[in-house]
Amino acid sequence: GKPIGKLLQEVLASISKQAGKGGEEILQAWPEVLGAKFADLTKAYSIQDGVLTVKVKSSTLYSLLHSHEKVRLLARLQELFPAAGIRDIVFRIGRFT
Repeated sequence: GKPIGKLLQEVLASISKQAGKGGEEILQAWPEVLGAKFADLTKAYSIQDGVLTVKVKSSTLYSLLHSHEKVRLLARLQELFPAAGIRDIVFRIGRFT
Protein backbone atom coordinates (compact mmCIF):
# COMPACT_ATOMS: atom_id res chain seq x y z
CA GLY A 1 0.00 0.00 0.00
CA LYS A 2 0.83 3.66 -0.08
CA PRO A 3 2.24 5.59 2.85
CA ILE A 4 -0.57 7.31 4.77
CA GLY A 5 0.86 10.77 4.08
CA LYS A 6 0.77 10.22 0.31
CA LEU A 7 -2.74 8.77 0.46
CA LEU A 8 -3.96 11.71 2.54
CA GLN A 9 -2.47 14.17 0.04
CA GLU A 10 -4.28 12.46 -2.83
CA VAL A 11 -7.61 12.40 -0.97
CA LEU A 12 -7.34 16.07 0.00
CA ALA A 13 -6.42 17.04 -3.56
CA SER A 14 -9.42 15.14 -4.87
CA ILE A 15 -11.79 16.76 -2.37
CA SER A 16 -10.37 20.19 -3.13
CA LYS A 17 -10.81 19.65 -6.86
CA GLN A 18 -14.41 18.48 -6.42
CA ALA A 19 -15.28 21.37 -4.12
CA GLY A 20 -13.84 23.91 -6.54
CA LYS A 21 -15.68 22.37 -9.46
CA GLY A 22 -18.91 22.22 -7.48
CA GLY A 23 -18.47 25.85 -6.51
CA GLU A 24 -18.22 26.93 -10.12
CA GLU A 25 -21.23 24.82 -11.02
CA ILE A 26 -23.25 26.41 -8.23
CA LEU A 27 -22.31 29.94 -9.28
CA GLN A 28 -23.26 29.15 -12.87
CA ALA A 29 -26.52 27.44 -11.86
CA TRP A 30 -27.68 30.32 -9.64
CA PRO A 31 -29.90 31.96 -12.32
CA GLU A 32 -31.77 28.67 -12.78
CA VAL A 33 -32.10 28.12 -9.04
CA LEU A 34 -33.44 31.63 -8.51
CA GLY A 35 -35.61 31.75 -11.62
CA ALA A 36 -35.61 33.89 -14.74
CA LYS A 37 -37.69 36.67 -13.18
CA PHE A 38 -34.85 37.88 -10.92
CA ALA A 39 -31.79 36.28 -12.54
CA ASP A 40 -30.58 39.51 -14.19
CA LEU A 41 -30.92 41.43 -10.93
CA THR A 42 -28.62 39.15 -8.94
CA LYS A 43 -25.25 37.47 -9.26
CA ALA A 44 -23.90 34.56 -7.25
CA TYR A 45 -20.53 35.94 -6.35
CA SER A 46 -18.61 33.47 -4.22
CA ILE A 47 -18.75 30.41 -2.00
CA GLN A 48 -16.62 30.25 1.11
CA ASP A 49 -16.92 27.86 4.04
CA GLY A 50 -20.36 26.73 2.90
CA VAL A 51 -21.72 30.26 2.52
CA LEU A 52 -22.93 31.45 -0.88
CA THR A 53 -22.67 35.22 -1.31
CA VAL A 54 -25.11 36.75 -3.78
CA LYS A 55 -25.06 40.37 -4.91
CA VAL A 56 -28.43 42.00 -5.57
CA LYS A 57 -29.14 45.27 -7.38
CA SER A 58 -31.72 46.82 -5.05
CA SER A 59 -32.76 47.02 -1.44
CA THR A 60 -36.28 45.92 -2.38
CA LEU A 61 -35.00 42.73 -3.98
CA TYR A 62 -32.60 42.20 -1.06
CA SER A 63 -35.52 42.35 1.34
CA LEU A 64 -37.63 39.98 -0.74
CA LEU A 65 -34.87 37.40 -1.11
CA HIS A 66 -33.58 37.64 2.45
CA SER A 67 -36.98 37.58 4.15
CA HIS A 68 -39.10 35.39 1.88
CA GLU A 69 -36.99 33.30 -0.50
CA LYS A 70 -33.82 32.40 1.39
CA VAL A 71 -35.10 29.17 2.95
CA ARG A 72 -36.48 27.90 -0.37
CA LEU A 73 -33.33 28.82 -2.30
CA LEU A 74 -31.05 27.24 0.28
CA ALA A 75 -33.09 24.02 0.24
CA ARG A 76 -32.95 23.97 -3.57
CA LEU A 77 -29.16 24.41 -3.62
CA GLN A 78 -28.74 21.67 -1.04
CA GLU A 79 -30.95 19.38 -3.12
CA LEU A 80 -29.08 20.07 -6.38
CA PHE A 81 -25.56 20.11 -4.88
CA PRO A 82 -25.61 17.90 -1.78
CA ALA A 83 -21.84 17.39 -1.74
CA ALA A 84 -21.11 21.13 -1.78
CA GLY A 85 -22.09 21.64 1.86
CA ILE A 86 -23.94 24.92 1.30
CA ARG A 87 -25.27 25.95 4.71
CA ASP A 88 -26.21 29.61 4.20
CA ILE A 89 -26.87 32.30 1.62
CA VAL A 90 -25.80 35.87 2.28
CA PHE A 91 -27.30 38.62 0.14
CA ARG A 92 -25.40 41.87 -0.38
CA ILE A 93 -26.60 45.00 -2.15
CA GLY A 94 -24.09 46.04 -4.74
CA ARG A 95 -23.13 46.54 -8.35
CA PHE A 96 -21.94 43.76 -10.58
CA THR A 97 -21.20 43.28 -14.25
